[in-house]
Amino acid sequence: MEISRFLKTNLDIYHTYLLIKKGWNRLLYNDRSFFRKQYKSTFGVYPDLENPKTYCEKLVWSMLNYRNEMFVQCADKYNVREFVKRKVGEKYLVQCYNIYERLEDVDFEKLPSSFVIKATHGSGWNLICSNKKNLNIARSLKMLKFWLAQSYYEFDREWLYKGLKKRIICEEFIGSEDGTPPLDYKIFCFGGVPKLIQLDIARFKKHKRNIYDVEWNLIKQVETKFEKDLKHIYQKPKNLDEMLIVAAKLSKGFEHVRVDLYNVDGKIYFGEMTFFHGGGVNDFFKPKEFELLVGSWFNLPKANHSEGIPGLCYIGRNDYFDYNDEAISRIL
Repeated sequence: MEISRFLKTNLDIYHTYLLIKKGWNRLLYNDRSFFRKQYKSTFGVYPDLENPKTYCEKLVWSMLNYRNEMFVQCADKYNVREFVKRKVGEKYLVQCYNIYERLEDVDFEKLPSSFVIKATHGSGWNLICSNKKNLNIARSLKMLKFWLAQSYYEFDREWLYKGLKKRIICEEFIGSEDGTPPLDYKIFCFGGVPKLIQLDIARFKKHKRNIYDVEWNLIKQVETKFEKDLKHIYQKPKNLDEMLIVAAKLSKGFEHVRVDLYNVDGKIYFGEMTFFHGGGVNDFFKPKEFELLVGSWFNLPKANHSEGIPGLCYIGRNDYFDYNDEAISRIL
């Protein structure tokens, strides 16, 4: 954790580290073997992709075997706004100040005192500014330059980011004055039906996470990659029913999607739609019985795509070798 924090405070070193890691993974792994490696790192075992049962196994299977062009529109942080407008109405959208395709078009002087900047073609590439007076503009521009030069797909292999137009979107900041973002309600929907709510608290400070059912009962025994916050009681939103209706309408027609919403002083805002929670391999629910329960809600679509050659690992442009765990371990 300390190394990660150090890297992120030194952007040049951090960006170099990311590019080296990206190149190394691209050299060694096709998408299938990449997901297997990442999954084992998180869960300690390789995913069963022949007979997937757990939630994350099904996410990995879906990433490798299914394509839906609507995923692409909804993954784009700008294009998804039109989808939301059409499905539930413009009133749920955070105000958009501008959309940029070139770094030189970003003029911080013309932006309001607080705002949020995101890369439309990535995940987690966010810049939160609650007070422009405290913003390090040179550092911010360096971040934006890096985002605009990269394909997020090359970092985590989620196919829906492959080929997305590289842009920067600037939106209204709806958090508190101290820079704390609002509570993030992540609603897991299956077949258009909300089944589970993940509440993310203080995401960019001391991130904590609680899991609730759709009646807002805290499920204390479930663990995720972030610590639970059991010291505070988070009240059920008075308009939770409306939030669930919004999530249901946005998720209709998808076997599974996570719909992220905010609720600020009773006003509901759309956050994003995520088809592969945690990239399928970087997050988890424990105990395993709960992973299996969530997995049972996920009815996999019919395969319409085959990614890579099963059992083979990609090395360079034209060469393959038999994939086995011992061989990879020796290389690494």
